[in-house]
Amino acid sequence: MIVLLIVLCITDGVLSQIRYSVPEEADHGTLVGNIAEDLGLDLTKLASRRFQVVPSSRSPYLEVNLENGVLFVNEKIDREQICKQSASCQLNMEVFLENPLELFRVEIEVVDINDNPPSFPETDITVEISESATPGTRFPLESAFDPDVGSNALRTYDITTNNYFYLDVQTQTDGNKFAELVLEKPLDREQQAAHRYVLTAVDGGQPPRTGTALLVV
Repeated sequence: MIVLLIVLCITDGVLSQIRYSVPEEADHGTLVGNIAEDLGLDLTKLASRRFQVVPSSRSPYLEVNLENGVLFVNEKIDREQICKQSASCQLNMEVFLENPLELFRVEIEVVDINDNPPSFPETDITVEISESATPGTRFPLESAFDPDVGSNALRTYDITTNNYFYLDVQTQTDGNKFAELVLEKPLDREQQAAHRYVLTAVDGGQPPRTGTALLVV
């Protein structure tokens, strides 16, 4: 759903700013908003007043119909590609009218969608543990990575139900999640030399997306 928020700043009597938001991955032709209508401009005078986009502010992702002021998606936007994991992702554009000159700054917030599952750096993770390790001993595990942000980012980890280990999921000061494997029951190498579990990373999207790795102890 596209949300419109208009911010009007007045400089020498000229309205100068408008803001929209659009979800990433929106299809070509998706309507973002009508700049002319939302600013209350006279549509019949756009051509005579030479409604234009400032060339230096053009974006390959967005296009403006100069005849009616419609702003639309020209090319699918990959938020993670243009803004990485920044909490805010914004595209800027400037349009203007001549006779008299009016300049408008258009800000488009690109909203994250849950288009990426978490993934581990390796599909197989090996942890070596001595059979003399005592219950309560902790073993840090490799973290998964999720390029999505906010509520769509990595939320927690899970492990196959078993009698020997459980996961303790911690949150770092920067908000990233990591898991520690905690020994719950003494190991006996002669009885079982290796333990294999599925380690799962889960994000906070609705529905959530997951990534897995084979954990071998």
